[in-house]
Amino acid sequence: MHVIPCFLMLAALTGVLSNSARADEISLATQRQQFLRAEQALNQNRDAEYLALASSLKGYPLYPYLQYQWLKNHLDADGDIKQFLADYATSRYAAGLRQRWLVQLGKKQQWQLLLNYYQGSDDPELQCYAGLAQLQTGQTLEAFNQARPLWLSGKSQPDNCDALFDVYKASPYFNKELINQRFQAALKRDNQSLASYLTRFFSGPELNLANTWLKLHRQPESVASETGWREYPEQAGELFAHAIDRWLETNVEAAMTTWDSLKSQITIAPTTAAFIEKRIAIALALKHDSRAYERLSRLENSDESAREWRVRAALNTQNWQDVASAITGLNDEEKTREKWQYWQARSLAEMGQSAAANTLFQQLAKNRSFYGFLAAGRLRQAIELVDRPLTVPSQDLEFLQNQPDFQVFSELLAIDRKPEAKRQWWYAVAKLDSRQLPAAAKLAQQANCPALAIATIAKANQWDDVNLRFPLAYVQPIQSNAAAQQLDPALILGLIRQESAFDELADSPAGAKGLMQVMPNTGRQIAADFRDSWDSDYNLFKPELNVKYGAFYFKKLLRQFNGHVALATAAYNAGANKVKRWLPENRTLPADIWIETIPYKETRAYVASVLMYSLIYQQRLQRDSLKIDDLLREVMPG
Repeated sequence: MHVIPCFLMLAALTGVLSNSARADEISLATQRQQFLRAEQALNQNRDAEYLALASSLKGYPLYPYLQYQWLKNHLDADGDIKQFLADYATSRYAAGLRQRWLVQLGKKQQWQLLLNYYQGSDDPELQCYAGLAQLQTGQTLEAFNQARPLWLSGKSQPDNCDALFDVYKASPYFNKELINQRFQAALKRDNQSLASYLTRFFSGPELNLANTWLKLHRQPESVASETGWREYPEQAGELFAHAIDRWLETNVEAAMTTWDSLKSQITIAPTTAAFIEKRIAIALALKHDSRAYERLSRLENSDESAREWRVRAALNTQNWQDVASAITGLNDEEKTREKWQYWQARSLAEMGQSAAANTLFQQLAKNRSFYGFLAAGRLRQAIELVDRPLTVPSQDLEFLQNQPDFQVFSELLAIDRKPEAKRQWWYAVAKLDSRQLPAAAKLAQQANCPALAIATIAKANQWDDVNLRFPLAYVQPIQSNAAAQQLDPALILGLIRQESAFDELADSPAGAKGLMQVMPNTGRQIAADFRDSWDSDYNLFKPELNVKYGAFYFKKLLRQFNGHVALATAAYNAGANKVKRWLPENRTLPADIWIETIPYKETRAYVASVLMYSLIYQQRLQRDSLKIDDLLREVMPG
């Protein structure tokens, strides 16, 4: 499908170009070509040629980007870097260049110059260089203020921090308690290598205690069979609780049994005991264990998570009286949420109070939400989209378009630097106030950049412009692949809206790529099935190919789960094996209950969103083939 590039759309936003505007566009086109030549010279280390070309581009929006590329490879050019930081202080590149330069100054031990330009940082390496600079310039307390949070973070820090830590450890501001705190922080982060390293600072009974902590951390089940940890009466309660907390991750039943049998024999801090009781109760609920409701009901001072899982535990057993009681136990704010209002209505209906249930369902059915659509389904009513398009004055769009940050964005798109353009967009949007965000969202929408429009309008907390929030992008490959796989195109659109929000370059930390967030291994397997060539994982950033493979994979999951859309959707997010483990045993379960009791919070929200988005897209496509009952068939036993 042909997509008009964002930069061409941006140029056309304010109407027909004037003669002056045409001249400006011709000038920009010339500058773009010069920019590309300068960039080529830079990449080929032809510095003299680069500097000659770049000198004529200082008025071009991408000059700071170009000069940043040169300066980050010439960090010894202190004078040029200082000038850049002065001239382009508000550009996106100033902070990145400053950080690289300051690290270089730290390596060269140019301490005073480093401090002159240091403005704070989240980078531990630079923080430690700043601390060392403060030590060398007589700012000892400031240096230790840099060192303390780095020491206590529980993370392994860069090598240059060792020198700072050595001075800190030799100072009167350091004590053995700080070593113990770092040891505990490392265990909390499961940083076993750091915890093991820190044992060298202990000796005698302290070393034995540290080794006991490490053993229980690594082999929590040993808390039941060994008694050495009891030799430390002051720490025994925390040692016992830590082991149980770790053990619950692998064997809930054994950990719970050991806790229940030994907890009365050990002095355990009330807050620690309450934490473990909650962990056990929720662990049972996550396993759909019938004992979860009673255990959750016994908790004192339960928090939001425990209160919500008490409702889910009751739903899992379909004890509607318990469901009603658990909802009564929510706090006032929680009771107003759509989710729990829906389940209150469901419990009323199941207990024969149809009039009260229908009153709640009617209120919910007015909402464009998963629970609103569920309520509409209960009432056999059509869903309501509640579409209220935003109206943004053209002068507001033009104002943003002419801002330097947005001009940089436009030019990055013009030279096909989409990832860099996306980063620039968010840098520009971060400077806007709440009143300007709707205009920015509209600018992105009219520029045919749907992912940016969706995320920007969400940042503005504006939810009712349906066309903006649910664009019909990439419709041609979606419809053709839906037909090829005998899928409803609204389902593919719903998946894309949830997976990437139509960002064709989406790249998750786990490695999933493109519109439908296909994993490279999955993509390669599907390519082999289709006998497609596979150049690299970057194939998945091609929208047509990504949709082809994503639709194929979703159809495969549908077949695996007998056409059950909710189960296949959950499997697309969490994997088929996990979904099989979540199936009920020896009974059927209503789909809404099954979705609400999915153990993973992310997958619960994911399934609800995809089903909701699919129903919205069915209306956007003016189709009526997808029924809510089709999406919510009963879940059969595994």
